[in-house]
Amino acid sequence: MFKTRFAPVIILLFLLTTYFRLFADTQKATLSYFKGTISIYRKETLVYPETNMRIYADDSLVTGDDSVLEITYEDGSVSSLVPNSALKIRQLKKEKGLFTTRIKALMGSVLCKIKRLRKGETFQVYTPTAVAAVRGTVFEVVVHENQETSFNVLSGQLYAKALIEGAQTYLLKDEFRYFVGKEGITDVRKLTEEEVANLKSRAKAYIQNFIEEKKKEIEEGIKKEMKKGCLGFI
Repeated sequence: MFKTRFAPVIILLFLLTTYFRLFADTQKATLSYFKGTISIYRKETLVYPETNMRIYADDSLVTGDDSVLEITYEDGSVSSLVPNSALKIRQLKKEKGLFTTRIKALMGSVLCKIKRLRKGETFQVYTPTAVAAVRGTVFEVVVHENQETSFNVLSGQLYAKALIEGAQTYLLKDEFRYFVGKEGITDVRKLTEEEVANLKSRAKAYIQNFIEEKKKEIEEGIKKEMKKGCLGFI
């Protein structure tokens, strides 16, 4: 009788403990901005996107034509997807206040602005042919249709290498490019002035689009409040 009466309580306590432990070890990430047609797949289910919605490990995000999105991580770092791109979140971990983040660029282009990591933190970007470990930088990862990969560093530094046995790790600094062919053949060189200018323009474009839309939202909100105020005095 005792066991029968208290069994549901014990099960409930176990479930609550597991729930809080799970979310205590999970880093928070959000869909901070999107425009156009985007798709979010969660355990093979298509999820309706909403600004500031929670993004979880194993989520896949895809942008369509003329569509962009931005993911903001708990430490303030950001990943932005350009049109016709896809990204999978592999790990979002938080342990003793330190973050572990792993993402995989599947196709297209992803721009990242990563805050300087503290000792014990990790931010890794995978592609089908390469991986980069970031220390705090602004960079772009591009995955072509044939799975060739390039990491283009605007500022800061990252370590990159091909995903083949015995591949050498390269330290990339400001305005350098690391390229990996699908067979694992690599090429490292400095970005040209034109490439740097184009990369700066792309990075600025996403920020500017976000700012302009927020300004419009604020202006519309002010107009609505003014109308309410006028009506209140009539």
